[in-house]
Amino acid sequence: MRSIQKASVGVVAAGLIAAIAASAAAGSDPAALGGPVPYGATLPPTETEAPGATPLESTLPTLPFPDTVPPDNEPEPQTYHGRIQIPAIGLDAPFLEGIRISTLDWGPGHWPGTAMPGELGNVVVAGHRTSHNADFRNIDQLKPGDQVIFNLDDPTGVPENNATVPDPDTYTGAWYYEVAFVEVVDDEAMWITMPDYRHTATLFACHPPGSVAQRVVAHLDLVTVEGDLVDPPRPSTTSSTVPAG
Repeated sequence: MRSIQKASVGVVAAGLIAAIAASAAAGSDPAALGGPVPYGATLPPTETEAPGATPLESTLPTLPFPDTVPPDNEPEPQTYHGRIQIPAIGLDAPFLEGIRISTLDWGPGHWPGTAMPGELGNVVVAGHRTSHNADFRNIDQLKPGDQVIFNLDDPTGVPENNATVPDPDTYTGAWYYEVAFVEVVDDEAMWITMPDYRHTATLFACHPPGSVAQRVVAHLDLVTVEGDLVDPPRPSTTSSTVPAG
């Protein structure tokens, strides 16, 4: 799959994390919350499916699924994957593993268990809005078509906290995504972390700046080096829904 191309949250969603943990404990179906169908959800048969046919879900690949992460006051191992670059807002920052405050103080972090750049599923990334480098301060200004690059081959810029570099490093390449739309959701909108059967990514941060009341979310689609979408286009009704402020 990697041959396709070469190439500030002040507090990260404490309510969102709690909702995911509660859902997992109760065995509830996150799809019922209005998000994409996650791995593990029951998919209905198609009308053309013959009686006795193999259920549709058994033919689909397993998608990476978000881990339940430790509370904010607990440390987490920090792994340096490379760089995340968003030219439209002038961002070039370390791309780390983990979404605790201790990680995000050094750069945007990848939600453990979710897809890695280039993989099928949802690459979920959190960042600070106001504190430290405020890496995601301006993600509400992103427009459809803006480019987001995950450069997993960049060996420079390991944070001063001595984040480890995987050895061997199985994730390589420079992966290009483009913004599909940006929206504001409530602070417990757990569906934004869920995968579906597309090559997508989700950037999120607290909203408005300095508050944890909501989340601003940028939804991304993987593109080739020529700028073509890897998956079929999203529905044409999708649009930016970020309010001013």
